[in-house]
This record gives sequence, C-alpha cells and structure tokens, in this order.
Amino acid sequence: MLKFTLTVGFFMSYTTCFKEFDRSPEVPKDASPTADSPTMEYNMKLGRHYSEKQFDFLQICLQKLNSDCGDNIFKNMLDKTTTQLTNECCRDLLKIGRDCHLKVAHIISSNTEYINFASKAILKSKHTWKDCVRRVGSHIGAPIFLEELN
Repeated sequence: MLKFTLTVGFFMSYTTCFKEFDRSPEVPKDASPTADSPTMEYNMKLGRHYSEKQFDFLQICLQKLNSDCGDNIFKNMLDKTTTQLTNECCRDLLKIGRDCHLKVAHIISSNTEYINFASKAILKSKHTWKDCVRRVGSHIGAPIFLEELN
C-alpha cells in the first residue's frame, strides 16, 4: 500500500510539474481561473527538485518492500506506532538500503501532509535503521550505521 501510494504520489507530482495546461475556449472570457492552493503549489515544487533518474531510483527501491512491511516502516517512521519492526520487515528495510530509506524519509518529511511529523521522521528512521542493523544485520551482511557514513 505504501509503495503504491508513494509511487503514485511521486509520479503525480512529477507529471503535474511538467504538464501543459490547456485553456480551452469553453471557459468564459470573464471567468477568472482558480488558483492552486499553497499546499498544492508547495508539493508541486517539491516534485520539481527530483529528476526522472531520482524518481526511477525511488520506484525501484520501493518495489523491494512487501506491502505489509512498507506500511509498518511508514507508520514507524511517522512515530504512529511504538512497536518495533518485525525481523522480516527489518530485513526488507536493510535490503532496500540506506540511500533509499533516507530519501523516502526526506520526501515524506517534506510533504505538507506529514509536516507535523517531519522533525521526528528522520530521527525515527535513523533509530529504526540502527535497531534493524543490530537485530538482523549479521544475517544479511551487516550494513554500517548511518552516523558512521557522515
């Protein structure tokens, strides 16, 4: 579900940013066009910061998650659950890789729908990553902790 939602959201933002809008003659000349909401405008600008290559990267890495784990990782990132990820979901998280995990966390935290959780999302995602490395990393070839990469 999360994978589908994020992929659709990314492509909607991406395609909306580069879409040419047709002003058909059916619109009365004295009618003023409606303005985009500031939220919509912000989310569209957010999509412009990502190239097609970056969108492809995110789509490919998110395809590695099963839907249950994707939803659990998403909820965990937004601090909506205090339950640890299962070992299976930790393996999935580590398999998508640090770069994918952080990119998704940054995109989610910069989306206006989740702005109230932004300050927690990155910290929580780093904590979850480290916890998963500690618990199941040795079973899949332990990735290094995020802070060691700076």
